[in-house]
Amino acid sequence: MSAPPKWDRCIYHLGDDVEPFFRDYFASRSRNILLVGGAGFDPRSTVIATLLAEIAGERTQGFFLREERPSPDAVLVAKAEENEAILGKLITNSSFKILEIFAADAVVGGRTAVTLVNEISFAPITDIVVDLSALSIGVAFPVIRFLFDMAQRTGKNLHLVVVDEPATDVQIRATSSDTPTTVHGFKGGWELDQHSNAARLWMPQLSLSKKGVLDRIHSRVTPHAVCPILPFPATVPRLADTLVEHYGDLLQSPWQVDARDIIYASERSPVDLYRTILRIDDARTRVFAETGGSQIILSPVGSKALAIGALMAALERDFTVMYIESLNYSVDFVQVEEARTREKAKLVHVWLHGEAYQTSAKEAPEQ
Repeated sequence: MSAPPKWDRCIYHLGDDVEPFFRDYFASRSRNILLVGGAGFDPRSTVIATLLAEIAGERTQGFFLREERPSPDAVLVAKAEENEAILGKLITNSSFKILEIFAADAVVGGRTAVTLVNEISFAPITDIVVDLSALSIGVAFPVIRFLFDMAQRTGKNLHLVVVDEPATDVQIRATSSDTPTTVHGFKGGWELDQHSNAARLWMPQLSLSKKGVLDRIHSRVTPHAVCPILPFPATVPRLADTLVEHYGDLLQSPWQVDARDIIYASERSPVDLYRTILRIDDARTRVFAETGGSQIILSPVGSKALAIGALMAALERDFTVMYIESLNYSVDFVQVEEARTREKAKLVHVWLHGEAYQTSAKEAPEQ
């Protein structure tokens, strides 16, 4: 019998419940906060910093990564510099690090990000807040894995938060590289001999702008079965139907997806997706135990809120996370501002580790 899920009783907050929790929890003078986030062009990069600066003031310090890619658009560079200046004013005790995503055509962003975060002095910190809103998956996932491992050793509190704006995500268009690769720290059992006969299940998170990316990942993974993840319920009521139509040719062939294999997960509930992935893994482990085992590969390329659910599952079960890094971006900021005006941002918070989950003295913070 498998062990109960690590986050079976997860503490998380969605939408209008996030800010009241932050104002109550972080108001305590005993809380010393480290905010880890992105200092890029994304307009959401300053939202959480604004909130924490108002609540905790000088008890908050910042560590911000500015992702750099080849031949960036001058408009995006200007927006990134503007956001960096705002972040520096909001949280005066902040460090800003330039993070090169590529080196000699290799993806190095995740590995380098972990090296930079490892230089932080965590001694005075009680709570680490990772804001995924303006970080790419290839950077955010490795950083969170490093911080999660550190939090387990020290008993520090680790929080994940994202400013979820699907309409903004649609307006940020990426030009992707050609080669699928595993996210640093999330190789799982990929290409190990012990999994050579495993039944591979690929679970891609569908997104309107990622059709070509996911098709290339599918060719790399060559799964025996595919379970696409669709957002439902979603901000746009018929988004799941739109995605099914958009991916129709791939779902039928070559992916060969049966309607019963489609996974529906609430767009803003990462814990919902996390629990679903673990239930599927438990079932497949039993079914394929005598025939080479089961291997799950995740590709969270859509909503950051749902990506947190995939991250939690990958942390717990050491699943492979396969993705394609973006070479550059283009953004219509006029459309972004119009979308942000129409749709109020929703916050998503997951308390990943810390005192709320302590069950023994072994997890007491270091003195």
